[in-house]
Amino acid sequence: MRIESGKSMKTHHKTDPADKMKFENQIEQPQFERHRRSWATLKWFDGTPKTEEEFYLRFQDLPDEDVTFLKSFYNISEDWDLFRMICKFWDIRVSGEMKKAECRT
Repeated sequence: MRIESGKSMKTHHKTDPADKMKFENQIEQPQFERHRRSWATLKWFDGTPKTEEEFYLRFQDLPDEDVTFLKSFYNISEDWDLFRMICKFWDIRVSGEMKKAECRT
């Protein structure tokens, strides 16, 4: 399935084992620094139109390094679960349509 912008609805984030270890090592950083980075990464969605589709498009553009960090920080293993958590943070209703579209591509 394609959307108006021509982007595929399938997420593309890959977590390299070396990247995962890098972020697991950051657990040693002071808690404040990790929370600050988490907040800064979540703020990346600020200004995004408040729809599931727009947040999904923005999520697809989130750098892999930030996705890996957030997954590690929140102890989340799947992109879809991270996307849902981000939407909940921003009070975006998730219908699951983006996941259905992803499964069809």
